[in-house]
Amino acid sequence: MCELLGICFNKKVNVNLSLNSFKHRSEEHPNGWGIAFYPDGFVRLIKEPIKMNDALLAECVRWTKIKSKIFIAHIRKASAGSESYVNTHPYVRRLDDKEIAFAHNGTLLGYEDLELDGYYPIGETDSEYVFCYLLSQIEKRGIAWSKEGFDELLDILLDINYYGAFNCLLSDGEYLFAYKDYRGRRELHFLKRMPPYGRIRLEDEDYVINLGNVKSANEEGFIIATNPLTNENWMSFENEELIVFKNGEMIYSNKRLTDLELKILKILSKL
Repeated sequence: MCELLGICFNKKVNVNLSLNSFKHRSEEHPNGWGIAFYPDGFVRLIKEPIKMNDALLAECVRWTKIKSKIFIAHIRKASAGSESYVNTHPYVRRLDDKEIAFAHNGTLLGYEDLELDGYYPIGETDSEYVFCYLLSQIEKRGIAWSKEGFDELLDILLDINYYGAFNCLLSDGEYLFAYKDYRGRRELHFLKRMPPYGRIRLEDEDYVINLGNVKSANEEGFIIATNPLTNENWMSFENEELIVFKNGEMIYSNKRLTDLELKILKILSKL
């Protein structure tokens, strides 16, 4: 198994706090680590086929003030493919004028039945293969990011999910997509972090921090993780749920009301 971490905020944020907890889980996921982010609209990809806790580069990432609205991070426990750079998540490909980052948690079998067209894997993993299939289908169908496009994307994810356990994160630097396996064979959680900020405790180390000291008053957004990273009010994805985030807001879900829909209901309730 692997673990996923996704971040989408309304402002550029530093990823250090979330990585502090996330890296401790590499003891159980020792076969690689990686992070993709978009500091200026273009993707940056840093990854190594070694345990994150042993990686000097990972320490540099944690203590360098890297800022982005969107991050995708992954720690790997290999189930398919050797320990190598090309088999380490996240994967990145160019689709039209966007650079797409992707990471997957789960194991797929028989996925080679999915026909590729225009995008092909470099490595040996099931994850990279289905990422190429996903991009092939988005391009072939001419999917645009809209309610209808998100519905169509969900259909493609379900086609992939047929072949086994499948949680994933996907981003083009503007949108962050998060999907949970339709049978719930892998966990996936999300947290809406917004002011007023108080004290929190990191789950994987005996450490308490006052978020008010490190967050600005107008900074808010979402964190997605395989398992909760802190003692805050994390929520579980529904099985077969796709959530789309943009600028720190939930703009689409096939299972729950979005931020905009909740705001409209709140206004209507006061009329």
